[in-house]
Amino acid sequence: MNRAPWARAPKMGLALFLACLLTACSSTPSAPSLAIFGSYFPAWIVCAVLGVIVAVVIRQVLIIVDIDGYLPVPLLVYLAMAIASGIGFWFLWFGGIPQ
Repeated sequence: MNRAPWARAPKMGLALFLACLLTACSSTPSAPSLAIFGSYFPAWIVCAVLGVIVAVVIRQVLIIVDIDGYLPVPLLVYLAMAIASGIGFWFLWFGGIPQ
């Protein structure tokens, strides 16, 4: 049975997608980790916790200045603040995109 070339496109697309996912895998242990109280933690956890702390502080400031009630979707806004500040901490601390 001879199939048309376009019939193989979904399988090739899936193979290409899976190959792109595997490019993130590395054989060398290059993930930054930090020693905290004698135990090693991945650095992204520390940056995520710092991002959540910054978002909570910003929320308290917005409540004090009475802007919190005007936010359209507060949960989404605070989630975006936490993610943005966590990424900001990563860039400040490690100087760029993890490699």
